[in-house]
Amino acid sequence: MIEIKKTTFLLALLTVLILGLSIGYLLGNSKAPYSKSLLSINNQTNTNNNNNVSANKTVYKTDLTAQEAVDIAYSDALLWADDAYLSGIKLNSKNFNVNGNANGWIVEFYSKEKGKSFEIVTKDGESRGGEEKEVPSPLQTLKGEMIDSSKLANSFYSSYPENTEIIKLKMYYDSEAKKFIWTIFFDKGTHTIDAEI
Repeated sequence: MIEIKKTTFLLALLTVLILGLSIGYLLGNSKAPYSKSLLSINNQTNTNNNNNVSANKTVYKTDLTAQEAVDIAYSDALLWADDAYLSGIKLNSKNFNVNGNANGWIVEFYSKEKGKSFEIVTKDGESRGGEEKEVPSPLQTLKGEMIDSSKLANSFYSSYPENTEIIKLKMYYDSEAKKFIWTIFFDKGTHTIDAEI
């Protein structure tokens, strides 16, 4: 009789442990799949005690180009409005490296249906939510393909040193030029290139 109670107790304990681990795993992995920038590293070999162990490992990328930030933010924008389209990007970080990567961007979308814009913050490779804003008139949309921040960085850092302090960086529609442009504002002036092909 004692042996049956002991077996029943151990089975109940094992069930609770498995259930607890399953719930903990699910709660710890509850982020939406679009909220982070993924860089997968597959089939790395780890040698441990002369045994080769193959492992799949996922690494989250924290410094993004503007296009990568747009890709992350776009899913959130579509949740806000089905007709959301890209209308601007701003740097939201002190670091903008020679590859055009930064750990923070603000991506702006516009909805004709709502007549409003929605700014989504991306930080450290993930979407951090957004804010709806009133705008005085409809915002323009890109007519062609966006030129990524990597091209802007290449253009800028080929003319200025890497340690140049950037005050502001943004992609926006220039109403005088009637096109989207990238502009870097820094202590010696501005640097501008076209933002679409």
